[in-house]
Amino acid sequence: MDPSVLVPAAIGISVHPIWPVTLSIITFSVHLLLMNAVFGGAAIVFVHSLSGGTAISRNISKKLPTVLALAINAGVPPLLFLQAVYGQFSYVSSILMAVFWLAVIAALISGYYGLYFHNYRYERLGVSGRRLTMAAVLAAIVYIGFMLSNKMTLMLRPEVWPEYFTDPHGFILNLSDPVLYPRFMHFAISALAVGGLFVALVGKRKGDSGFVDTGMKWFSRSTLVNVLMGLWFLVALPKDVMLIFMGGDMLATVLLCVGLIATFAMLHAGFTKNVYWGTAATVFIVPVMAIMRHLVRQKYLEPYFTLDTAPVSGQWSPFILFVVSLIAGGFCVVYMLKLMLKAERS
Repeated sequence: MDPSVLVPAAIGISVHPIWPVTLSIITFSVHLLLMNAVFGGAAIVFVHSLSGGTAISRNISKKLPTVLALAINAGVPPLLFLQAVYGQFSYVSSILMAVFWLAVIAALISGYYGLYFHNYRYERLGVSGRRLTMAAVLAAIVYIGFMLSNKMTLMLRPEVWPEYFTDPHGFILNLSDPVLYPRFMHFAISALAVGGLFVALVGKRKGDSGFVDTGMKWFSRSTLVNVLMGLWFLVALPKDVMLIFMGGDMLATVLLCVGLIATFAMLHAGFTKNVYWGTAATVFIVPVMAIMRHLVRQKYLEPYFTLDTAPVSGQWSPFILFVVSLIAGGFCVVYMLKLMLKAERS
Protein backbone atom coordinates (compact mmCIF):
# COMPACT_ATOMS: atom_id res chain seq x y z
CA MET A 1 0.00 0.00 0.00
CA ASP A 2 1.16 3.53 -0.77
CA PRO A 3 1.91 5.19 2.62
CA SER A 4 0.69 8.55 1.31
CA VAL A 5 -2.93 7.42 1.40
CA LEU A 6 -2.65 7.09 5.17
CA VAL A 7 -1.52 10.68 5.68
CA PRO A 8 -4.96 12.35 5.93
CA ALA A 9 -6.13 9.80 8.50
CA ALA A 10 -2.92 10.11 10.45
CA ILE A 11 -2.78 13.87 10.71
CA GLY A 12 -6.34 14.41 11.87
CA ILE A 13 -9.58 15.89 10.70
CA SER A 14 -8.39 18.75 8.51
CA VAL A 15 -5.46 19.27 6.13
CA HIS A 16 -5.88 23.05 6.02
CA PRO A 17 -5.06 25.22 9.06
CA ILE A 18 -8.07 27.48 8.52
CA TRP A 19 -8.92 27.84 12.20
CA PRO A 20 -5.54 29.17 13.37
CA VAL A 21 -5.51 31.62 10.45
CA THR A 22 -9.08 32.79 11.12
CA LEU A 23 -8.48 33.19 14.84
CA SER A 24 -5.21 34.98 14.10
CA ILE A 25 -7.05 37.54 11.95
CA ILE A 26 -9.80 38.06 14.55
CA THR A 27 -7.47 38.40 17.54
CA PHE A 28 -5.00 40.56 15.60
CA SER A 29 -7.85 42.93 14.67
CA VAL A 30 -8.81 43.32 18.33
CA HIS A 31 -5.18 43.87 19.34
CA LEU A 32 -4.66 46.40 16.56
CA LEU A 33 -7.67 48.50 17.58
CA LEU A 34 -6.56 48.59 21.22
CA MET A 35 -2.89 49.21 20.47
CA ASN A 36 -3.72 51.97 18.01
CA ALA A 37 -5.91 53.62 20.64
CA VAL A 38 -2.92 53.61 23.02
CA PHE A 39 -0.39 54.87 20.47
CA GLY A 40 -2.70 57.49 19.00
CA GLY A 41 -4.04 58.51 22.40
CA ALA A 42 -0.51 58.92 23.76
CA ALA A 43 0.46 61.02 20.73
CA ILE A 44 -2.55 63.29 21.27
CA VAL A 45 -1.74 63.63 24.99
CA PHE A 46 1.86 64.53 24.09
CA VAL A 47 0.81 67.16 21.54
CA HIS A 48 -1.57 68.72 24.07
CA SER A 49 1.19 68.71 26.68
CA LEU A 50 3.22 71.02 24.45
CA SER A 51 0.76 73.79 25.26
CA GLY A 52 0.82 72.99 28.96
CA GLY A 53 -1.86 70.31 29.07
CA THR A 54 -5.62 70.36 28.58
CA ALA A 55 -8.69 68.55 29.86
CA ILE A 56 -8.23 66.10 27.00
CA SER A 57 -4.65 65.22 27.94
CA ARG A 58 -5.60 64.75 31.61
CA ASN A 59 -8.66 62.63 30.89
CA ILE A 60 -7.10 60.40 28.23
CA SER A 61 -3.93 59.82 30.26
CA LYS A 62 -6.08 58.19 32.95
CA LYS A 63 -7.42 55.62 30.50
CA LEU A 64 -4.25 54.70 28.60
CA PRO A 65 -2.75 52.27 31.19
CA THR A 66 -5.93 50.19 31.21
CA VAL A 67 -6.20 50.15 27.41
CA LEU A 68 -2.53 49.17 27.12
CA ALA A 69 -3.07 46.27 29.51
CA LEU A 70 -5.93 45.05 27.32
CA ALA A 71 -3.83 45.55 24.17
CA ILE A 72 -0.93 43.51 25.57
CA ASN A 73 -3.19 40.60 26.50
CA ALA A 74 -4.97 40.79 23.13
CA GLY A 75 -1.58 40.69 21.39
CA VAL A 76 -0.61 37.27 22.74
CA PRO A 77 -3.12 35.12 20.75
CA PRO A 78 -2.20 36.43 17.26
CA LEU A 79 1.49 35.84 17.99
CA LEU A 80 0.76 32.30 19.13
CA PHE A 81 -1.36 31.59 16.05
CA LEU A 82 1.37 33.07 13.86
CA GLN A 83 3.90 30.69 15.39
CA ALA A 84 1.50 27.77 15.00
CA VAL A 85 1.12 28.32 11.25
CA TYR A 86 4.33 30.12 10.22
CA GLY A 87 6.61 29.06 13.06
CA GLN A 88 9.52 28.07 10.82
CA PHE A 89 9.59 31.63 9.41
CA SER A 90 8.67 33.56 12.57
CA TYR A 91 11.32 31.92 14.75
CA VAL A 92 14.07 32.51 12.21
CA SER A 93 13.31 36.24 11.98
CA SER A 94 13.32 36.44 15.80
CA ILE A 95 16.77 34.82 15.93
CA LEU A 96 18.22 37.07 13.22
CA MET A 97 17.20 40.23 15.13
CA ALA A 98 17.37 38.67 18.60
CA VAL A 99 18.98 41.63 20.39
CA PHE A 100 16.44 44.13 19.09
CA TRP A 101 13.56 41.67 19.57
CA LEU A 102 14.41 40.95 23.22
CA ALA A 103 14.75 44.69 23.85
CA VAL A 104 11.05 44.98 22.94
CA ILE A 105 10.22 43.52 26.38
CA ALA A 106 12.20 46.24 28.16
CA ALA A 107 10.61 48.92 25.97
CA LEU A 108 7.13 47.58 26.67
CA ILE A 109 7.65 47.49 30.45
CA SER A 110 9.16 50.99 30.39
CA GLY A 111 6.31 52.39 28.31
CA TYR A 112 3.70 50.71 30.50
CA TYR A 113 5.29 52.11 33.66
CA GLY A 114 5.61 55.51 32.01
CA LEU A 115 1.86 55.69 31.39
CA TYR A 116 1.14 54.93 35.04
CA PHE A 117 3.80 57.40 36.16
CA HIS A 118 2.35 60.12 33.92
CA ASN A 119 -1.15 59.48 35.24
CA TYR A 120 -0.46 59.29 38.98
CA ARG A 121 2.19 62.04 39.05
CA TYR A 122 0.41 64.30 36.59
CA GLU A 123 0.30 67.40 38.82
CA ARG A 124 3.69 66.86 40.43
CA LEU A 125 5.46 66.38 37.13
CA GLY A 126 4.58 69.82 35.87
CA VAL A 127 4.48 70.78 32.22
CA SER A 128 8.07 69.84 31.34
CA GLY A 129 7.91 66.58 33.28
CA ARG A 130 4.73 65.53 31.52
CA ARG A 131 6.26 66.30 28.14
CA LEU A 132 9.39 64.28 28.86
CA THR A 133 7.46 61.34 30.28
CA MET A 134 5.04 61.12 27.38
CA ALA A 135 7.87 61.59 24.87
CA ALA A 136 9.65 58.61 26.45
CA VAL A 137 6.43 56.54 26.31
CA LEU A 138 5.96 57.39 22.64
CA ALA A 139 9.60 56.53 21.88
CA ALA A 140 9.07 53.11 23.49
CA ILE A 141 5.88 52.47 21.52
CA VAL A 142 7.48 53.57 18.24
CA TYR A 143 10.44 51.28 18.91
CA ILE A 144 8.12 48.32 19.55
CA GLY A 145 6.11 49.03 16.40
CA PHE A 146 9.20 49.41 14.25
CA MET A 147 10.72 46.18 15.57
CA LEU A 148 7.46 44.34 14.95
CA SER A 149 7.45 45.64 11.37
CA ASN A 150 11.04 44.45 10.99
CA LYS A 151 10.21 41.00 12.32
CA MET A 152 7.06 40.56 10.23
CA THR A 153 8.81 41.61 7.01
CA LEU A 154 12.08 39.79 7.70
CA MET A 155 10.21 36.49 8.08
CA LEU A 156 8.92 36.95 4.52
CA ARG A 157 12.40 37.16 2.97
CA PRO A 158 14.23 33.84 3.34
CA GLU A 159 16.60 34.97 0.59
CA VAL A 160 18.29 37.39 3.05
CA TRP A 161 18.57 34.91 5.93
CA PRO A 162 22.10 33.77 4.93
CA GLU A 163 23.28 37.12 6.36
CA TYR A 164 23.23 35.23 9.65
CA PHE A 165 26.49 33.51 8.71
CA THR A 166 28.28 36.87 8.53
CA ASP A 167 26.46 38.35 11.56
CA PRO A 168 25.31 35.60 13.95
CA HIS A 169 24.95 37.93 16.96
CA GLY A 170 21.31 38.97 16.53
CA PHE A 171 21.79 42.43 15.05
CA ILE A 172 20.19 41.86 11.62
CA LEU A 173 17.28 44.12 10.71
CA ASN A 174 15.28 44.35 7.50
CA LEU A 175 16.32 47.93 6.73
CA SER A 176 17.12 47.19 3.08
CA ASP A 177 13.51 46.22 2.35
CA PRO A 178 11.68 49.07 0.52
CA VAL A 179 8.38 47.77 1.93
CA LEU A 180 9.41 48.24 5.57
CA TYR A 181 9.06 52.01 5.78
CA PRO A 182 5.66 52.54 4.09
CA ARG A 183 4.33 49.51 5.98
CA PHE A 184 5.40 50.98 9.32
CA MET A 185 4.14 54.47 8.44
CA HIS A 186 0.80 53.04 7.30
CA PHE A 187 0.32 51.38 10.69
CA ALA A 188 1.61 54.38 12.66
CA ILE A 189 -0.63 56.95 10.99
CA SER A 190 -3.65 54.67 11.28
CA ALA A 191 -2.91 54.65 15.01
CA LEU A 192 -3.26 58.44 15.09
CA ALA A 193 -6.67 58.08 13.43
CA VAL A 194 -7.85 55.45 15.92
CA GLY A 195 -6.45 57.54 18.78
CA GLY A 196 -8.52 60.48 17.58
CA LEU A 197 -11.58 58.26 17.38
CA PHE A 198 -10.88 57.08 20.93
CA VAL A 199 -10.84 60.70 22.14
CA ALA A 200 -14.08 61.40 20.26
CA LEU A 201 -15.77 58.36 21.81
CA VAL A 202 -14.72 59.51 25.28
CA GLY A 203 -16.14 62.95 24.45
CA LYS A 204 -19.38 61.44 23.18
CA ARG A 205 -19.80 59.54 26.42
CA LYS A 206 -19.01 62.66 28.45
CA GLY A 207 -21.22 64.86 26.31
CA ASP A 208 -18.23 67.14 25.65
CA SER A 209 -18.22 68.63 22.14
CA GLY A 210 -14.62 69.82 22.56
CA PHE A 211 -13.40 66.25 22.90
CA VAL A 212 -15.48 65.19 19.90
CA ASP A 213 -14.25 68.02 17.68
CA THR A 214 -10.60 67.42 18.56
CA GLY A 215 -10.85 63.66 18.21
CA MET A 216 -12.61 63.75 14.84
CA LYS A 217 -10.06 66.25 13.49
CA TRP A 218 -7.28 63.79 14.30
CA PHE A 219 -9.36 60.95 12.89
CA SER A 220 -10.22 62.58 9.54
CA ARG A 221 -6.85 64.22 8.87
CA SER A 222 -4.84 61.14 9.79
CA THR A 223 -7.08 58.95 7.62
CA LEU A 224 -6.59 61.35 4.70
CA VAL A 225 -2.80 61.19 5.06
CA ASN A 226 -3.00 57.42 5.47
CA VAL A 227 -4.60 57.06 2.04
CA LEU A 228 -1.29 58.29 0.59
CA MET A 229 0.68 55.99 2.90
CA GLY A 230 -1.47 53.06 1.76
CA LEU A 231 -0.77 53.82 -1.89
CA TRP A 232 2.97 54.05 -1.13
CA PHE A 233 2.78 50.71 0.68
CA LEU A 234 0.94 49.12 -2.27
CA VAL A 235 3.38 50.25 -4.97
CA ALA A 236 6.37 49.32 -2.78
CA LEU A 237 5.30 45.67 -2.74
CA PRO A 238 7.06 43.28 -5.14
CA LYS A 239 5.28 43.28 -8.47
CA ASP A 240 3.90 39.75 -8.20
CA VAL A 241 2.49 40.55 -4.74
CA MET A 242 1.04 43.91 -5.79
CA LEU A 243 -0.71 42.35 -8.79
CA ILE A 244 -2.91 40.14 -6.62
CA PHE A 245 -4.75 43.37 -5.73
CA MET A 246 -5.01 44.33 -9.41
CA GLY A 247 -7.06 41.36 -10.58
CA GLY A 248 -4.49 38.64 -9.97
CA ASP A 249 -6.51 37.30 -7.05
CA MET A 250 -10.25 37.93 -6.90
CA LEU A 251 -10.48 37.95 -3.10
CA ALA A 252 -7.55 40.35 -2.73
CA THR A 253 -8.95 42.68 -5.41
CA VAL A 254 -12.42 42.73 -3.85
CA LEU A 255 -10.96 43.39 -0.41
CA LEU A 256 -8.94 46.32 -1.77
CA CYS A 257 -12.10 47.83 -3.28
CA VAL A 258 -14.04 47.24 -0.06
CA GLY A 259 -11.21 48.82 1.91
CA LEU A 260 -11.26 51.93 -0.29
CA ILE A 261 -15.03 52.28 0.12
CA ALA A 262 -14.70 51.90 3.91
CA THR A 263 -11.91 54.50 3.90
CA PHE A 264 -14.14 57.02 2.15
CA ALA A 265 -16.86 56.22 4.71
CA MET A 266 -14.34 56.96 7.46
CA LEU A 267 -13.41 60.27 5.84
CA HIS A 268 -17.05 61.28 5.49
CA ALA A 269 -17.76 60.37 9.11
CA GLY A 270 -14.66 62.27 10.24
CA PHE A 271 -15.39 65.50 8.41
CA THR A 272 -19.07 65.41 9.45
CA LYS A 273 -18.10 64.51 13.04
CA ASN A 274 -20.28 61.41 13.04
CA VAL A 275 -18.53 59.44 15.79
CA TYR A 276 -20.60 56.27 15.63
CA TRP A 277 -20.39 55.91 11.84
CA GLY A 278 -16.66 56.52 12.09
CA THR A 279 -16.40 53.80 14.73
CA ALA A 280 -18.43 51.34 12.65
CA ALA A 281 -16.32 51.99 9.54
CA THR A 282 -13.08 51.60 11.51
CA VAL A 283 -14.16 48.37 13.22
CA PHE A 284 -15.16 47.07 9.78
CA ILE A 285 -12.01 48.04 7.92
CA VAL A 286 -9.49 46.66 10.42
CA PRO A 287 -10.32 42.94 9.83
CA VAL A 288 -10.49 43.67 6.09
CA MET A 289 -6.93 45.00 6.25
CA ALA A 290 -5.90 42.06 8.44
CA ILE A 291 -7.12 39.62 5.78
CA MET A 292 -5.27 41.59 3.09
CA ARG A 293 -2.14 41.40 5.26
CA HIS A 294 -2.57 37.63 5.45
CA LEU A 295 -2.91 37.37 1.65
CA VAL A 296 0.27 39.41 1.19
CA ARG A 297 2.13 37.10 3.57
CA GLN A 298 0.76 34.07 1.75
CA LYS A 299 1.95 35.38 -1.62
CA TYR A 300 5.40 36.29 -0.30
CA LEU A 301 5.94 32.78 1.07
CA GLU A 302 4.38 30.95 -1.87
CA PRO A 303 7.74 29.71 -3.25
CA TYR A 304 8.60 28.16 0.12
CA PHE A 305 5.34 27.25 1.86
CA THR A 306 1.61 27.09 1.20
CA LEU A 307 -1.24 26.55 3.60
CA ASP A 308 -2.82 23.98 1.29
CA THR A 309 0.07 21.61 1.92
CA ALA A 310 0.39 22.32 5.65
CA PRO A 311 -1.21 19.49 7.64
CA VAL A 312 -2.68 20.11 11.08
CA SER A 313 -3.43 17.59 13.79
CA GLY A 314 -6.97 16.96 14.98
CA GLN A 315 -6.30 17.84 18.63
CA TRP A 316 -9.67 19.30 19.44
CA SER A 317 -9.45 19.26 23.24
CA PRO A 318 -6.88 22.14 23.41
CA PHE A 319 -8.96 24.07 20.88
CA ILE A 320 -12.14 23.60 22.93
CA LEU A 321 -10.27 24.66 26.08
CA PHE A 322 -9.04 27.76 24.25
CA VAL A 323 -12.55 28.71 23.11
CA VAL A 324 -14.03 28.19 26.59
CA SER A 325 -11.20 30.22 28.17
CA LEU A 326 -11.63 32.95 25.58
CA ILE A 327 -15.37 33.28 26.26
CA ALA A 328 -14.93 33.15 30.04
CA GLY A 329 -12.07 35.65 29.88
CA GLY A 330 -14.16 37.95 27.70
CA PHE A 331 -16.96 37.99 30.25
CA CYS A 332 -14.45 38.72 33.03
CA VAL A 333 -12.92 41.62 31.09
CA VAL A 334 -16.35 43.11 30.37
CA TYR A 335 -17.31 42.76 34.05
CA MET A 336 -14.07 44.44 35.20
CA LEU A 337 -14.55 47.29 32.72
CA LYS A 338 -18.08 47.83 34.04
CA LEU A 339 -16.74 48.03 37.59
CA MET A 340 -14.03 50.46 36.47
CA LEU A 341 -16.51 52.73 34.68
CA LYS A 342 -18.86 52.60 37.66
CA ALA A 343 -16.03 53.60 40.01
CA GLU A 344 -14.98 56.39 37.63
CA ARG A 345 -18.53 57.81 37.56
CA SER A 346 -18.76 57.76 41.36
